[in-house]
Amino acid sequence: MDKISQKLQQKKYLYTFFLLISILVVLFINLHPGYSFATGDYRFHINRIEALANEFRHFNFFPKVDGYFSGGMGYAASLFYPDIFLYPSAVLRLLHVPILITYLFTMVELNFATFCLTYWAGKRLDLAFKNNLIFTFVYTLSTYRLQVLYSRDDFGELMGMMFFPLLLAELIRLKKGKTTQWYYLTIAMSGIAWSHLISLFMAVCFAVAFVLLNLKSFLNVEKIKDIAKAALLTIGISLAVYAPVIEQILHMDFTLSTHPLIHIYNESQPLNQLFINSANNQPFHANTVNIGTVILFGLIIYSFVNLAKKRNLDLTIIAWFLFIACSQYFPWFDLRKTPFAMIQFPWRYFSIISLIVAYFIANDDLHLFQQQYVTTAMVSLVILFSLTLGLNTVQQSYWRLNSYQSYNHISSYLIGAGHEYLPSNVNYKYVKTDGPRELHYDNKKVNITNATINTHIIKFHFDAKQKTNVELPIFYYKGYQAQVTGPGHSTTPKLSPNGLAEITLKKQGTVTVQYHYTLVQKISSAISLISLGTLIYLYKKSR
Repeated sequence: MDKISQKLQQKKYLYTFFLLISILVVLFINLHPGYSFATGDYRFHINRIEALANEFRHFNFFPKVDGYFSGGMGYAASLFYPDIFLYPSAVLRLLHVPILITYLFTMVELNFATFCLTYWAGKRLDLAFKNNLIFTFVYTLSTYRLQVLYSRDDFGELMGMMFFPLLLAELIRLKKGKTTQWYYLTIAMSGIAWSHLISLFMAVCFAVAFVLLNLKSFLNVEKIKDIAKAALLTIGISLAVYAPVIEQILHMDFTLSTHPLIHIYNESQPLNQLFINSANNQPFHANTVNIGTVILFGLIIYSFVNLAKKRNLDLTIIAWFLFIACSQYFPWFDLRKTPFAMIQFPWRYFSIISLIVAYFIANDDLHLFQQQYVTTAMVSLVILFSLTLGLNTVQQSYWRLNSYQSYNHISSYLIGAGHEYLPSNVNYKYVKTDGPRELHYDNKKVNITNATINTHIIKFHFDAKQKTNVELPIFYYKGYQAQVTGPGHSTTPKLSPNGLAEITLKKQGTVTVQYHYTLVQKISSAISLISLGTLIYLYKKSR
């Protein structure tokens, strides 16, 4: 019992340390007297949290179209961006926790979750305690991940990165023939799937590359069965996320495909510049994105070690291929019309490179961490680099310090720079940003009274002299329904030439328009719930 108590006490201290570092790296850059540092998409992600809280107030815990956005016009943020890991933040807003505190809490939460999941993955890799600490700190505080946290505020990508270490651990275990706990691979892939679509695509590419480079090892009946089971269960769990996305994309065109803001072939960097920026641990700018000093030199040193000892050659090849793929030597222009273009920025793969190198360092083939104090020195060095990166980021972009009060006045019209998931024929700059939202109709053909227009419903009485169209002040998405009381009739809302929802009315009555789950959304949610139950059962059974 004493040994168990001692072990629990050690865990308590370890996780407390993780939490303290998680808080430190956030407050060090974000908290200044009267100001907080924020860049990138922070306004959009704060609005996502606000939108969730708004839906929770109406007892809608699984929203698809968030009426909070665009002054009530609604944006399908929750449909296209998985937001399950933003629920704690939304609950804080329900409890009236200030927006800035909620925002900082979210960043700390993502840091702490990454620390914990990476440490768990290290245990799955059978790393010794010291080595696991190195693995956890080198990855969680890697330069690229901190650039995403500090300078891009891309919560979706940060969520996906939380589960990358577990994916690596399970692929390595499968390669070694440890197949009995195949459902851990499902946990890793499902976590990524419920975090970020682009990260899921990257994870699949990484997993496929790993398997192909170890094809001889994976050409085993049991391994093939276990991978198939993990894949099927992952598809089942993530169906509630991606079946509705596919349904919408097949039904209509979106700005993302017709008017993309970002072209992947414009986002790569000169190879020599990637080396220079990484060696200098540069803060993030459009032309300075890099993997950081620790990861760069770790990659170079352990590539020679791996070649000499003929170990981890598969991961070494993947890491260097991805590094070169982030440069202008890679033919991204020729791939611009392929699924690979969906990652938008080639340097997103730096997250996987950082993970691989963290594993190389933690593997300790040079036996560095067997020496006294080396582990402490390495962890301290990584923390120091992290804080220095944060300090340099603020110094180079001091104009991005925002007053505390500004966080309380973020416009709901800020839906991300690219407006990716608006109907393609919406001209967003002409969307009304002040005054009440209005119905558009021909008053010679229909008389409309008693209109109620809010973030969840549009309701009004109509008396149509002839069949006529009414354009509603909401962006159109498949799933809006119109219900009429009285002798009149309304069609199901359809896409108007302006990208808004439009209905056709006849006779007279009262019509109510609001969003309902589609059949695809209902069926996929049921399948995901059953699949999740299966995963929980398998996990508990193994425990």
